[in-house]
Amino acid sequence: MYAHAPLPSVDLTDSQWHLLAQLLSGPLPEPGSSADAEEAVSARGLDVDQARADVPSLVWLKFVEHLDGLLVITDLGAAMHYRSQYESSERLLSEIALLAEANETMAPEFARTVRRLAQGALSVAEAPDGVRRRPV
Repeated sequence: MYAHAPLPSVDLTDSQWHLLAQLLSGPLPEPGSSADAEEAVSARGLDVDQARADVPSLVWLKFVEHLDGLLVITDLGAAMHYRSQYESSERLLSEIALLAEANETMAPEFARTVRRLAQGALSVAEAPDGVRRRPV
């Protein structure tokens, strides 16, 4: 067994995050290497010129690697992508709980149920019963 190093904290551009997400779906040809490669990159919703500009830094960060003429995401790149998705979801859930709390006087049971759901103390299946349990 080996010790796991923490994931680095890196600020990527929106286009770099988008490229990582697309590479999770499968490898892509090197942007700009041929007309077919450009078409494949574009078909995945990526700007060819931007993807070409993003690749060197993602390779340097070891998030992407070249393999037999294709770009593939590394385990580190996938971990970074999923951590970003997790953190984004966590922020959204926190904002939803804050909204429910701010409006607690209008719907106290609903606000408490949302808070318990956000904390993991209540399942989605149990949530409707939590809202109906005690009318105000």
